Amino acid sequence: MPAPTASVIIAAAGAGRRFAESVGRRPGTADERLSKVFAPLAGRPVLAHTLDRFARVRAVTEVVVAVLPEKVEWARGEFGGSISGGRPLKFVAGGSSRTESVASALAATDGGTELVAIHDAVRPLIRPAVIEEALRVAIEHGAAVVGRPVDHTVKSVPNGRRVAETLPRAGLWLAQTPQVFRREVLMTAYGRREDVVGQVTDDAKLVEAMGQAVMMVLGDAANIKITTPEDLMFCEAFLAAGWPFDDNPVSR
Repeated sequence: MPAPTASVIIAAAGAGRRFAESVGRRPGTADERLSKVFAPLAGRPVLAHTLDRFARVRAVTEVVVAVLPEKVEWARGEFGGSISGGRPLKFVAGGSSRTESVASALAATDGGTELVAIHDAVRPLIRPAVIEEALRVAIEHGAAVVGRPVDHTVKSVPNGRRVAETLPRAGLWLAQTPQVFRREVLMTAYGRREDVVGQVTDDAKLVEAMGQAVMMVLGDAANIKITTPEDLMFCEAFLAAGWPFDDNPVSR
């Protein structure tokens, strides 16, 4: 049986206001270097590192990146039209929300791939072995989310800074990306996205809402989402130390 093929969607259309404010820039200015997606990391844009991680996965046949509409042409010129092996790299205009951006990118993918993986552009330390494990689990179960079990004490603080209660952490996971789905599962979920009540902060919620089982895949603590300049420094330190240290497949 041939190995499943995967389209990858990279969500890179966020405004990055917290990062911009942290470095003293007003959101909306034109300095790409101070956008967290394009900020320099070990001498290259953050997005370039993220693309490299997926380029190392043989099952990936294309990558579609959703960026701010005003950055589409610039990104095409900066990153080109392919990743290693001549596999297509496309840039599309994102929308006003994450789900709109992913929907735009999903429409631009090759409908012949069995899997669709969705990843945050600003998680540049994802290991290829973890991506491969998420693809394996998704083809078997229909949906897979990379994440980590909660290992900190969790406090509920609904108002101000006063603790209301300490929550049991058993069974709680922190979701990361990539989140991988069989194509037909994701297409159905996105077709019903207007029916989902409440804030949608990740794509798995749309899939969960239609009753589809979603499996967790153990990720790395280093697979952080860059939100502040301190996060960028953290990634710099890991890369300087030789990350990924041991890219063997994760345990199953």
